[in-house]
Amino acid sequence: MAQLEALTPLAAARPAVVRRRVAAYVAVVAACLALTPWLHSTSWVGGSRLHDVQESIAVTLALGVAAIALVRFYSRKTNSFLLLGAAFVGTALLDAYHAVATSASVQGAESALRSTSPWSWLASRLFLALLLWFHAPPLRPGRREMALDERAVYLLVGSVALACFAFFTFVPLPSAYFPDSFVDRPAELLPAVFFLLALVAHLRHGAWRTAGFESFLVTSLLLGLMSQVAFMPFATRPFSAASEAAHVAKDLSYLCVLLGLLDNMYALFRRADESAAELASANAALRAEIDERSLAEQERDRFFDMSLEMLCIAGVDGYFKQLNPAWERTLGFSLEELKSRPYLDLIHPDDLEGTQVERQRLRLGVEVVDFENRFRTRDGSYRWLAWRASALPERGLIYAVARDVQQQKQVEQMKNDFISVVSHELRTPLTSIRGALGLLAGGVAGELPERARTLLDIAANNSARLGRLINDILDIEKIESGKMGFRFSPVELMPLLEQAVESHRVYAQAYEVEPRIVAGVAGVRIWADSDRFQQVVINLMSNACKFSPRGGVVEIAAARGDGGRLRISVTDHGKGIPPEFQERIFEKFAQADASSTRQKGGTGLGLSISKAIVERHGGRIWFESEPGVATTFAFDLPEWGGATAEPDALGGARILICEDDLDVAHLLAMMLEREGFRPEVAMDAGMARRMVRERRYAAMTLDLMLPDQDGISLIRELRADAETSRLPIVVVSVRAGDGRTELNGGALGVVDWLAKPIDEGQLMAAVRRAVRGSPGGGVRILHVEDDPDLQRVVAAIVARDAEVEAAATLAEARNRLAEASFDLVILDLALPDGSGMDLLPLLGSLTPSTPVLIFSAHEVDGEVADRVASVLVKSQTSNRKLLETIRSVLASRTPTPWPAKRV
Repeated sequence: MAQLEALTPLAAARPAVVRRRVAAYVAVVAACLALTPWLHSTSWVGGSRLHDVQESIAVTLALGVAAIALVRFYSRKTNSFLLLGAAFVGTALLDAYHAVATSASVQGAESALRSTSPWSWLASRLFLALLLWFHAPPLRPGRREMALDERAVYLLVGSVALACFAFFTFVPLPSAYFPDSFVDRPAELLPAVFFLLALVAHLRHGAWRTAGFESFLVTSLLLGLMSQVAFMPFATRPFSAASEAAHVAKDLSYLCVLLGLLDNMYALFRRADESAAELASANAALRAEIDERSLAEQERDRFFDMSLEMLCIAGVDGYFKQLNPAWERTLGFSLEELKSRPYLDLIHPDDLEGTQVERQRLRLGVEVVDFENRFRTRDGSYRWLAWRASALPERGLIYAVARDVQQQKQVEQMKNDFISVVSHELRTPLTSIRGALGLLAGGVAGELPERARTLLDIAANNSARLGRLINDILDIEKIESGKMGFRFSPVELMPLLEQAVESHRVYAQAYEVEPRIVAGVAGVRIWADSDRFQQVVINLMSNACKFSPRGGVVEIAAARGDGGRLRISVTDHGKGIPPEFQERIFEKFAQADASSTRQKGGTGLGLSISKAIVERHGGRIWFESEPGVATTFAFDLPEWGGATAEPDALGGARILICEDDLDVAHLLAMMLEREGFRPEVAMDAGMARRMVRERRYAAMTLDLMLPDQDGISLIRELRADAETSRLPIVVVSVRAGDGRTELNGGALGVVDWLAKPIDEGQLMAAVRRAVRGSPGGGVRILHVEDDPDLQRVVAAIVARDAEVEAAATLAEARNRLAEASFDLVILDLALPDGSGMDLLPLLGSLTPSTPVLIFSAHEVDGEVADRVASVLVKSQTSNRKLLETIRSVLASRTPTPWPAKRV
């Protein structure tokens, strides 16, 4: 039957179509049963001529079915069409013999054939019923179809027909009527048994829901069954009303098969026409695409050759595949020389390791990488190249643009040399000048006249201003070059603020302003570089002091913000920030106007430096200004730890963080520590493997892009090891979505997939589920499956994790769900009384909604897969994968509710 279905247009079973077909089946049975009492009570009797017409129609229809089925068989040889054609060839022969045996000439003569009339009817019906039963799909799915020899089938049909002819012709037979029996012709029930078996097989297989031929075949089997159950067994004599009704039902059953084959052929012709049209359209589109690609390739090659940038296509095997002429101009090697040797041979030894790391990142799926290295030229010198590369791992290719930055590097070196000179040759004498001025002001040379002291103060103030300018310029250079150093550690917030205020009090007094801490948060810590943190606060206080009115107060405050962050603000009550200047206030050398620069002093670099430092701490900085009233500069930083918080039930659980970015690792550790967990960090996959072998962890967070191994393969290794097979894992990665797709959601027991940047609420919820969420302990699973053997297998697989209850039908599943609640439903789609999809709205309406794992022999589309916890195909799923998927779904318990009605 598989081959027959492949030739039948299969669409998704529409509920309206299924209902109409079921109604037709019911109507056929009801009509036959309603007709039965009248047939028993009527005295009407047909005749041989009517019977001859009916049998002639039957023979014609049977031959028509056989012809079409065999034509289909010889166009595409399948067992289904061979058996169907052979069955109706034999049936046509036996019906023809029956027509002769019951003809008027035989019945009116003293012939031995008169007694064979009812038995020849039985032979035809039994032969057809047996072959239709053999033709039916197997009751047990997965049974392999046996290839049949067509000659053997034809020989069998011919032998049976000849044997019947000889038997009925030469062997005297008893009467087929038994008036004293519970039915007049009990032998007629034997074909009914095989009609029934064939009918059950087709209904269970379910193709009748979508395939027109299968639907006609089911109707034919129903008519055949009714003729042998409701009509012919109650025939008391030849040509009785019951007998004639049985003949009519037989003719109609043949007609249904013929109509089904014609419908199937019409669908094939229609599909052939559609396919031809689609093929012509596809060919036209393909020709247009080929022309377009050819033109695009010509334009690409022209651009490739004309580009001043160094363009290349390289393979993951380590060789260049294509280069443009800019490579030859820059390095001096010919293009053929560059392609003939591994490109790693040309890289400076000191840059080789870094280049290999970037290449590995590309192979692991990082979309774009930027890096620099040195390439050897023909004369043996090296030139700096800046790279931007992207990979197509499935094709094994790397596309890259390189730019010669040798001159830029030389300029940078000159700048570094200049900065070094500034740092040493200006700072050193300036330090001496400031020190000497301080000594003079302190009276080391004796009491100074008032005019001399005034001049000394002017010199001291301007030397301090010059020192701040030099420091700001050097800080800006470090920020731009990425060389500003930070020494992070957990530090208490309020002592840092108090120290910054005290150290800046003298500066504030020069403006006759008082810095004052007006609000604080006792006992909290931040993960910060204390010197850089104070630099930010002092920069903000310096601005506030300069723009505050004399006698004013600069208010410094600390408070808790949203999401576990701390907010530090500095407020002055000056004239405010002009609206036209607000957009560029954090730019370098930004000043509201030139007069303010001369009047207030300053370089215009402080806010730019502060912004860079705050962002490096994982925070943000902003301001609020109301002209003439107040201006507040504020920044927030994540709180470290949470020593004052009450530990919860999960406090002390050890969590392993596998993350190669130190800043992200610190951020994760801070979030986990604040909630009472004990985080430990592994910077790569090798370290993580060692740590999980040495001690036990309650859960693990994992980045998928690690320097020594991709996270997906690490998950597989951990799951293959018995010691770590049940370790809950929370993926925290920019590739979380791709990883989830590759592993079919939680197929390897991943509790959650979180994309960077990290949402702390989602992270903590996932970690708590991981620590709490090991399956077992009263977990109940409802397995909706009509195969009892598979029910027992699944129950045995999850016996250690959950209690499994089975339901074989939709009705039974609905009753179970009404009586009790379940933690998970494992659902087969093909059930005896409908599709498992019909159960999804009920599951989504429960409170809370019950997660669903579809475990079926049929694949589902993306829309359905997105709305259930996971989808597994029976033939593609091992026991281990099934168990890990169930554990993952039970751990996460975050089902997506189904809508009450699906259109």
